[in-house]
Amino acid sequence: MTPNTLAPPHHLAGAWPVPPAGPPVLLAVVPATGPTTGGNTVRLTGQNLRGAVSVSFGGTPATIVQWGIASYSDDGWDQSASTVPGTERPAWQGGHDGHGDGHAGDGRPGGDHPRLDTLVVIAPAHAPGTVQVTVTTPAGTSNPLPYTYLAPPPVPSAISPTSGPTTGGTPFTITGTNLAGVTGVLFNGVPATGVTATATSVTGTTPAGAAGNAVVTLISPSGTTIVPGGFTYVTPPLPPTAVAIVPAVGPVTGGTPFIVIGTHLTGASVTFGGTPSTVLFIDPAGTLLLGLAPAGPTAGGTVPVTVTGPGGSTTVPGGFTYFAVPPTPAPTGIVPMTGPAAGGTSFTVTGTNLGGTLAVLFNGVPATGVTAGATTVTGTTPAGAAGSATVTLVSASGIAAVPGTFLYV
Repeated sequence: MTPNTLAPPHHLAGAWPVPPAGPPVLLAVVPATGPTTGGNTVRLTGQNLRGAVSVSFGGTPATIVQWGIASYSDDGWDQSASTVPGTERPAWQGGHDGHGDGHAGDGRPGGDHPRLDTLVVIAPAHAPGTVQVTVTTPAGTSNPLPYTYLAPPPVPSAISPTSGPTTGGTPFTITGTNLAGVTGVLFNGVPATGVTATATSVTGTTPAGAAGNAVVTLISPSGTTIVPGGFTYVTPPLPPTAVAIVPAVGPVTGGTPFIVIGTHLTGASVTFGGTPSTVLFIDPAGTLLLGLAPAGPTAGGTVPVTVTGPGGSTTVPGGFTYFAVPPTPAPTGIVPMTGPAAGGTSFTVTGTNLGGTLAVLFNGVPATGVTAGATTVTGTTPAGAAGSATVTLVSASGIAAVPGTFLYV
């Protein structure tokens, strides 16, 4: 209520209604808030409001439905008369100060006491916010008093996600209706950060909180509203550790089975130089992870191995070394093509890509003294049964059969 100086006592002499003593003075608007849809009744109290021709709520006219006088008795101010515009006189509840039946039976309250005029109006619809209320009579327009239109209260329907770590920092979205007026979101009373509201959604970032379910509350000029279900804080998982990877080397073609040894590996993924591997198995204790290495750089080399779990990431000491796989040998022949069954025959295999040859087999029996070059492989035949023997070259890239056979005699 804005304070105003009351007019001096005025004797209610003369015909009813007593003409206003001067311009209208507005002293109170009750209630001082209401819905944007309007339609609610509001009582205006002041002086010289009789004969009001209009009431404005921020420039929008209200509907006057009742007016009267609140007179002062020995017990204080009382609403002693009221009437609907268009009637000739109010129904008085009786006078006082020696005039219980009014002035000469004319129905007006007696005594020389201050009085207040009242108006009851129906508030018009208006956008949310505070407007000024004024009363206009033939003698002028009153001082303004504030009246606040409240938007419909928020109606949240859900929050997503419904859970997050106790450390906070989880982006969230609350959906619903009438959310545009939301000015804050509380998680167990702690405000979220970065809150932005539209008509149908509210976004922000969760604060830190204790493990368990938290009450989520929307704050708006219309009051507070609880989000159904709330938000569950969970203790974040521990980050993984990695002690070693076995083996730590493999071909650039990938496909090498590996095991990472560490802790808190449950739910983890593994990358080799940023390339995802295939995880095949994680033991229930979270200490062993089995997978297949992806293909590596064409030229080979060492790449970092990163283990990422729900609680964070770590790197494996030493990483993983890729080696380039030589081309598959392409033998074209062997000389001589015969030799004694006792073995001991020196031989030469010719062809291309022979530098990676690791062994030469005669019917599965390795030759001795094998030396490989790009186009030749030399060695000494092992002993063998009389007859034809298949000759095979073994390399890191696979095996290759030498055309023809070697005849043991």
